Amino acid sequence: MKKLILAAATVAALAAPQAFAGDCQPVIERIASVASRAKVDPIELLKLVDAEVTAQPGCCCEIVKAAILGTECDDSIVGYVVETAIQAAPDQMRLIAQCAIATAPGSLDHVQEVLARLDPGAGEAYSAKDAKDAKVEVKPAAKLPDPLDVPIIIIPPIPPVIVPPPSTYPDYRYDCP
Repeated sequence: MKKLILAAATVAALAAPQAFAGDCQPVIERIASVASRAKVDPIELLKLVDAEVTAQPGCCCEIVKAAILGTECDDSIVGYVVETAIQAAPDQMRLIAQCAIATAPGSLDHVQEVLARLDPGAGEAYSAKDAKDAKVEVKPAAKLPDPLDVPIIIIPPIPPVIVPPPSTYPDYRYDCP
C-alpha cells in the first residue's frame, strides 16, 4: 500500500510541472512577442501584462519573467512591469517582486521603489504573521527635544551670608596687667 501511494505521489509530482507549464506557455509566447517591441511602445506591453496576470494569477511569475526578458532587462520598463503586475494581482506581490529581481538583478532599486510605494506598511510589524493580520495604524514616535537646545540661563551666585561674631559689650575694657 505504501509503495502504491509513493508511486502515485511521484507520478503526480512529475506531471504537475508539465501541466503547469502547459497552461502558461501560450501566455508566455504572447508576452515575448509583444515585449520585443516594448522599447517603442511600452504601454502595449503593460496592457498585455495586466490582462494576462488578471486572467491567470497563477502564472504571474512566468508572465513577469517573459516581459522582463523580452525587454532585455531594461531598468526603466522593469519597474512599470512589476507595478502593473502587482496592481493586477495584489495577493501575489512578493512572488512578482522576487521573480523580477531574480530575472533582472540590476533593477533591484526600481522594484524596491515600487514595493515601497504600493505596500508602505511593510516591515513595520514585529513578525511576518503580524504583518499579514495587522490593520493597526502605526503613528510615528514623537520627536524628543534635544536637551542641548535649551536656552542657557545664568543665575548669579548668591553671596554667602556673613554671620557677625557674637559681640561683647561695647563699653567693656580689657584690663591689661
